[in-house]
Order: sequence, then structure tokens, then C-alpha cells
Amino acid sequence: MKTLLTLSLLLPLFGFRVMVSASGSNPKPDGPVSFYQYTYSSTSRFPVRFYEVKRDDSGTLCLRWSVNDEDISVIRAPQDALEHIGELVAQHKLHKLKNSYRPRMEVLDGHGWYMNIRFRENSISAGGSNAWPPAKLEAGIQAINAYLQSLIEASAEADIIRHESHLDR
Repeated sequence: MKTLLTLSLLLPLFGFRVMVSASGSNPKPDGPVSFYQYTYSSTSRFPVRFYEVKRDDSGTLCLRWSVNDEDISVIRAPQDALEHIGELVAQHKLHKLKNSYRPRMEVLDGHGWYMNIRFRENSISAGGSNAWPPAKLEAGIQAINAYLQSLIEASAEADIIRHESHLDR
């Protein structure tokens, strides 16, 4: 009984990462980054957090984001934003991410995430349902998202070039 109690107190310290099943693999990046998308979702209708960096139909590099809302705000991203994301991908070796992360036990609700980074010739895609990659790889994803969040925080309402909807995606 004492062992079970000790184990139940220690497992949260490990973040349940020891109980994660991962599958699939990603190729090493080939060429510059052309697209980045990250979605963190719960059981709600719209993503808890959403980031996307890509060129629009006019060729403008745009950063799209939303937080717990149908509304997606769009601003012009710096011309080197995708290059900076590529540097973070290389620095954190994100090609080592597996395609899928799942808990070893059945979980019927909670949070899920998905990330896709396209390059000239291939892409890195990864996601999970109630499970995350090893801490070093997760730190790489969070570094990209922190960079994008810093661009958002440095912008003003006047910098928003349009609004879109998750319902139109």
C-alpha cells in the first residue's frame, strides 16, 4: 500500500511522459520553411491556441492566430519569420518528433495538439492527444510559438490586416 501511495505521488512529477506511446517518423528538413501551423485544442468548438504562418494569395507573409475564439486575426509577418522558424527547427532538431503521441491508457477528454512545418521538399508533422513529446522537443515547439507570440504582442490593433473565421478553414 505504501508503494502504491508513493508511486501515485511521484507520477505527476514526471508529467506522465513515461506513459506515452509515440509512432511514426519525420524526414530531415530539405530547403527553407514555407509554412508553419500549430493548434492546441480541448473539447471546445474552437482551438485554445492557433498559430499559422504562410503567404496569402497576394504573396504577403501573414501570421494568423486565435485564442479560444472563432475569430482569426491576421497581421503581416516579418519577411524573415519563416527563416527564423527554420533556425529554431534546426536548433531543436524537431525532425526527431514522432508523428503521433498518445497516452498508454484510455483518456476520453483532455487536450490535443498538432504541428505542421512544410519545407521545399518535405514536412514535419506531429501531434498528440493528451500526450506530448520529450521535453527537449516540446521546448522547440514552444520556442517557435513564443517567437510568434512575441510578434503578436509587438503588434497593435491597427496592424491587423483582416479577420478570418475557423468556420471558413
